[in-house]
Amino acid sequence: MKTSIKVILATAFAGTLALAGLANVGNAQSPAAVMQSQNGVKIAEASDGDGETNDDAQDKQSQSKLQSLAKITPQQAKQAAETAVGGTATKVKLESENGNLVYAVEIGSKELTIDAGNGQVLSSENAGQGDNAEQSAPKSSVQVP
Repeated sequence: MKTSIKVILATAFAGTLALAGLANVGNAQSPAAVMQSQNGVKIAEASDGDGETNDDAQDKQSQSKLQSLAKITPQQAKQAAETAVGGTATKVKLESENGNLVYAVEIGSKELTIDAGNGQVLSSENAGQGDNAEQSAPKSSVQVP
């Protein structure tokens, strides 16, 4: 009788461990950190639980790289856009558009493209105009490799 009790207890213990393991697998999310290699530097990207890795660290690194290539500051781009249109800028963002380093500056319903090298206004479009204006916009004096 003692042997059968030991077998029952061992089976119950193994079953409990199996159920706990299944519960962990069922609640598992994507890996907490994914290592990526970029220029020989490893970057840890944490998941926010939606199955995708957060790109915040990568975005910050990319923005830092772009900012080092820019010859004017975001404030100078904002001032150039405000002078050209005569309004107050609500958003300034440094971007690489088809290899051109530019600031996208929003003033009201207009989005201006400012050369990140010399502060010249390259293009101006209404917010809902689309990508056609980007393709015909002049090239920036700073090219992104």
